[in-house]
This record gives sequence, structure tokens and C-alpha cells, in this order.
Amino acid sequence: MFRWFAPLLLFAGKPEVLVRVVTAAIAGAVLAFGVWLLSNVAVTLDTLKNPYIIEAYGAVLLCFFIGVGAVTWLRLRRLSTPRALAPSRPQQAPPLPPEIVTRRAEEISKKWQRGRSVLPDKAVERLPPAAAAAPTAPEQPEGPVRATLLVVGPAYSGKTALVAALVQATGADAERPSDTVRLVDGAAIEGDQRQLAGLADAASAADGVLFVVDQDLRAPEAAAIKRLAATRKPLSIVLNKADQFNATDRDAILLSIRAKMPAKFPPDRVVAVAATPSPVEREIEDAGGAVRVELRRPSSDTAALSRLLNKLFAPAPGRTLRFEAKPRSGI
Repeated sequence: MFRWFAPLLLFAGKPEVLVRVVTAAIAGAVLAFGVWLLSNVAVTLDTLKNPYIIEAYGAVLLCFFIGVGAVTWLRLRRLSTPRALAPSRPQQAPPLPPEIVTRRAEEISKKWQRGRSVLPDKAVERLPPAAAAAPTAPEQPEGPVRATLLVVGPAYSGKTALVAALVQATGADAERPSDTVRLVDGAAIEGDQRQLAGLADAASAADGVLFVVDQDLRAPEAAAIKRLAATRKPLSIVLNKADQFNATDRDAILLSIRAKMPAKFPPDRVVAVAATPSPVEREIEDAGGAVRVELRRPSSDTAALSRLLNKLFAPAPGRTLRFEAKPRSGI
């Protein structure tokens, strides 16, 4: 008995085909009924021999067949037209608790601290001369000084490299009118109270502060940031060497830094950059088919910080910001 229902299983995965078949069957049945009705009416009209009745019945039957055909055609056309799916609202992942974010950032910082050594000497020797040292920015006429920023942070966080990367990124376009932002490279944060007091005085004399770190905030950095925030000068936290972390670890560190900032600190002032990205291996094939491996250093990535500084210290209309390095401050 089940073999009679086997053809119906073909429509189990495609219900729209089954709907079309049923619609066509209903339309066929209606048309067959119309033909049967027409034949019986024809016999009746042949008996009556009245032309007016014949014309009336003909008009009614014509409207009937036109209506049935139009409804069937529209129904089949609607079924054949694919329906546009309603745009699904992207599901946002629930935010992680601050405890989990802080614990993950601390684990990353400890791991980064243990393996903080730079590339081996033999790898550095393989670097091309042009990639080993960034070229100096071309000299150009100095524009109006828009702001003076103090660049501070813990030792080996890449403050000097960040200053050089910003200067190099804006020094290529010498013909475009620009406003100058002076970057004062401050001393490394040591954590003693005398240095923090001098750091706060230097920040009060500047127009803003860039606090550069290369991992999650520790107690000395958090104390220094608290003193700098008390000066009421624009403060930006820059996570340098972001290329050393994968996207998940980098985001965890950024979230942990934002959670440790003072109350009402704008979260968009915590950005990630890579002033001097680590070299990566590239396979190069010459004309003879021989493949050699060379280390190439990617370009600096300071776009997020440049956008932030252009927002905080917007240049005059029609001008851009040009960064200028000042000698190291003896703070």
C-alpha cells in the first residue's frame, strides 16, 4: 500500500512544488467542470431556441473561464517568484564580564612579558637595509603650531618609534598646507612620586598627552594615568605593538585598559597601533624558479591614532595635521 504514497515523498523536501501541483489540479478540475457545464447548457439552449438566452449564457461562461484562467495564472506566477527573505538582525555576542576580560588580559601580559625578546640577531641581519631603519621625513616649511603633545609611557613600549612613525606618515605630503603638532618624547615611567609630579607639570604645560603601552596596564601605569587625567588635558592611551597579538587577545587588552580608566573616560581614546611591525617571512621566486625566503617589515599602522588626533585637534579648513618630533624631554 505504501508504494502508492511513494511519489508524495518527492514533495517532502520541496513543498512549493507540491503547492503548484495542487493549484494546477484544482484549476484543471474547475475547467473540466466548466466544459461539462458548457455541454449541458448547449443542450439546454438548443432546446430553447432563444438567441438572447444563448448570448447571456455565452457571456457568463466567457467571464467564468477568463476569471479562472487569470486566478490560476496569477497564483502560479506568485509561487514561481522567490520571496525576499526579511533581513535577519545580527545577533550580538553578550559582553564578557569585566573579571574574565581582566584575567585574560593579565595572562596575555605575563606571556608577552616572558617572551618579550626581539627577533634573533641572525634574523635582524637578514633585514633589507631600507626596512631596518625608517627613513627620515623630508624637511618642509613649518606651519602654524596646532598643539604640543607629551608622549610618555613605560620603558620599551615604543614611544620613540611611534613618534617617528607619525612624523614619517605625514611628512611625505610637503606641498599640502598643514598645521603642526609637536610631539615631545618624554622619559620612561618609573613610578616614583617625584617623577609623577614632574610628569603632571609637563602635561599641564602641553596641549595633550599620548600614553604609550605595549600590554595591559599595571599598577605604575594606572597611577601615572590617574595623575595625568587630573590635569584635565586630553589624554589618549595607545596600545603599541598590536601586531604581536591576535585579534581576540588585542581586543581583550583594549577592553581591560578601558575598564581600568577613570570614570567617564571616553572609550574611543584607547586605540591600537603598530609603529614598527615585526618582520614577516616572504617567499620570493626569481626568474630561474629558485625560491628564497626573506624577512620584510610591514608598513607602520598608525591610522587609528591619526584619526583620533585629527578629531581632538582638528586642523583649519583645507589643511591637514603634520607631526613634528621634538628632542627627548628630561622629565
